Amino acid sequence: MISNYITDVKRRVPSTKEISVEERNELVALALERLSSSFETYHWNANIHGIVVRLHTNSFHLYDFWVENWFPAQRTSVILPHGVIYAVKDVPGHEPHAYYNHETKTAIFINTEYYGQCKSWALGMAADILETQHGVHSIHGSCAVVRGKGVVIIAPTGTGKSTHTWGLMRLADGKIHSDDWIFLTYKKGLAMAEISERKFYLRTDMVKSFPELTALLERARCENVKDGDFTGFANSRAIIDPEWIGGPDKFVERAVVKSVILLRRDGVSPPEAELTPEEGIKILEEGRYQVLAGAGANVGEYSYESYYNPYLLVRRAELQKRFFGELFSSTSLHILNTGVEGVEESQERIRRIIARA
Repeated sequence: MISNYITDVKRRVPSTKEISVEERNELVALALERLSSSFETYHWNANIHGIVVRLHTNSFHLYDFWVENWFPAQRTSVILPHGVIYAVKDVPGHEPHAYYNHETKTAIFINTEYYGQCKSWALGMAADILETQHGVHSIHGSCAVVRGKGVVIIAPTGTGKSTHTWGLMRLADGKIHSDDWIFLTYKKGLAMAEISERKFYLRTDMVKSFPELTALLERARCENVKDGDFTGFANSRAIIDPEWIGGPDKFVERAVVKSVILLRRDGVSPPEAELTPEEGIKILEEGRYQVLAGAGANVGEYSYESYYNPYLLVRRAELQKRFFGELFSSTSLHILNTGVEGVEESQERIRRIIARA
């Protein structure tokens, strides 16, 4: 019997990311009223790359996944959080919705227990602070290391980002760094990658490509696994310790990035192309992608998400452009089309790119 929780809401809810301080105060009052009337309330401080984000909730599921996912931050009377998330369920008269106020670094989730959005907004909140105050670049992407060379893969959901990162880890000299989010700093012309999470929040349908994951998922905390079938719902998830995947020697917390690979999936683009920094930035600024299962409601339609990053709570276009310019100037840059070749063919292309970097 797997540890599994079924949420009423199974994907990101509509959001408003630019609420005023007055609106924030009203929503916090609503959340606190609901929390004060609930027998079960939970709170815990997460340490996200040095940024302390506190969760207040009446959902044990959110609390359980939150504690499992993040590095802990010390909680004392003198350590105050940089940002706060209120996540409350069973609020009468309100549709599921998420809100953010930049000035106070406060997020409020109403009537949703889907952990994926809560997790992503915590990262976005940390990014809001880190990118302006500390020059830390946040990327929605994955990272692997092969023969000491880090490769970052940036892609829309469902195009093979995790599949190819894990495929590289399977190599004798391959290691996994991160699956979903990377913090980058730039020093002396080098891009240095740091992990963001203590444990990975993974799509369980990865067992299609990695059957050996089944035994790990059966021991992990899961979300929205349908009838015990890890492939039955495209957006079912699990929290897994990266050291479970291949052992401690297959996981690294830091990497020097030598190559960046963008992924797309269509039936007409060439399988591979080398890009200039300007071409790469233009593709990411546009952020055009086809909505696939698990990425949204309008499956099959084309949508746009700049830098393929739905997590950013504040959009600073010029700063993002400068960050990515630094990254692409210090690495090789390619784009692969995973829609015209199989996984092995694309993997071979990625290996050659890494070897040449």
